[in-house]
Amino acid sequence: MKKKYTLIVLALLVFLGSCKDALLEEPGSFVSPKQFFNNENQCIAALNGCYVPFTSIYNSGLIIANEATTDLAYLNSAQLDAKFEISPANPGMGQAVWTQAYKGVMFCNSTISGIERSPVNQDRKKLLLAEGATLRAMYYYILTSTFGDVPFYTEDVATLEVLEKVTALGRTSATEIRKTLIAELQQYAASLPSKRTSDVPDNRVSGPMAYLLIAKMAMWNKDYTVALSALKEIQKVYGLLNQYPLTDTYFRNKNTPESIFEVQFTWSASGLKKTTNVACFFTPTKKASTDIYDGVSIPELGAKANPYASITPSAYFVSLYELDDPRRNIILAYTYEDKWFTRPQSANGTGKPWMGAKFWCPGMDNAADGNNQKVFRYADALLLMAECANETGDTQLALNSINEVKGRASADFKMTSYPGKDEFFEELKKERARELMGEYTRKWDLVRWGIFYDAVKATSATEYVEINNNIRRYHEYYPISDSEVMRSSGHLSNPAYTGQ
Repeated sequence: MKKKYTLIVLALLVFLGSCKDALLEEPGSFVSPKQFFNNENQCIAALNGCYVPFTSIYNSGLIIANEATTDLAYLNSAQLDAKFEISPANPGMGQAVWTQAYKGVMFCNSTISGIERSPVNQDRKKLLLAEGATLRAMYYYILTSTFGDVPFYTEDVATLEVLEKVTALGRTSATEIRKTLIAELQQYAASLPSKRTSDVPDNRVSGPMAYLLIAKMAMWNKDYTVALSALKEIQKVYGLLNQYPLTDTYFRNKNTPESIFEVQFTWSASGLKKTTNVACFFTPTKKASTDIYDGVSIPELGAKANPYASITPSAYFVSLYELDDPRRNIILAYTYEDKWFTRPQSANGTGKPWMGAKFWCPGMDNAADGNNQKVFRYADALLLMAECANETGDTQLALNSINEVKGRASADFKMTSYPGKDEFFEELKKERARELMGEYTRKWDLVRWGIFYDAVKATSATEYVEINNNIRRYHEYYPISDSEVMRSSGHLSNPAYTGQ
């Protein structure tokens, strides 16, 4: 047991990174927390390490699970997640999300504990603690959204006693986890910079990110009053949406003013590399060793890219856009510089479009995609505000909020009157699809609304036989892997998947 404990404690040592480009570079060394946190720079270096697991979460595995197995799209692939062939024995991307998110929790817990005992002055200490608490809440937001009820702990695993307690944890109610985290973020959010994230040095956590996490978790818990209050704090900082151009939504355009949280990736032919392969699943098919993509030359993408089987928009998703909606040609690709791709012209001009330039990565080398991953944007916050206002009976605020998003696309798209609660909600679900596709939120929205199975069955499942044959209601959440269940000595289980 002593040997096992020593190995685990070594794994819990805090990441250190360089101060320059701290959120982009892999940490270079490990130190014992007891020898650290002696000044503010050391606390910041430890916080830098808390960001690192996000790059192993927000990648193609999660994008397939959250966007390409929904009502909006599917992926014709042998990939387990794409075909709903996941199980506790073969959990697909769920294993990586579980491992990396709990790694993030572990780093945050250790860092928060170290900051609390550091000699840093109290004002600065509260800011640093707020950053750590927000990052920890983000990891638990990912875990509860993906798995539902999960083990919950906030202690630094620095003793054998705490280790034994943590390894014996079972599932904690996701609702209770969110309540605890909301209360913590309400305590800390005001200590974070009340600025747009793009105005915070190194694009670190801002106050609006903490408030958006409060809102998202509160909406899972159907506490719309708490969510609405948090969203109004974001609105004070970000103002009117129409000041942010639609080009802010392109993944290649990094840390744009509308962004609230982006996961940082970078690629250089001769330098730093921290890449994902998300763009490979959104790029048209390519002729080898050329820049010809489905019959069209795209010089900006170049000849070195090696795209995979592409995510395909569902007929339902395609139908949501008006022909003159500018987002249509950002998110869906029928043409490039007025030259038609081959696939959309097939079947007498009724063929499917490709996924659009929003997701493409110019200069991609093989599968190396250096785009940032857009996770939270202000448009998301406004649509959440519209949903909350609709639920709480503030019909004018509901209209104003959804019309900010619609109006940026076109003034002609604005709703002129409130159609009723249910009708407004139906339109809101469609608007979130039009605006946010590809930003890791669709599956979690459908699950939060309680319609995941029925929505997928009525749309993508009618086009892709593997989804129709394999999807089950319990697929709204991922299973905990058998290896984790065994490691917990039976404290964890998957009753929905095992029928127990």
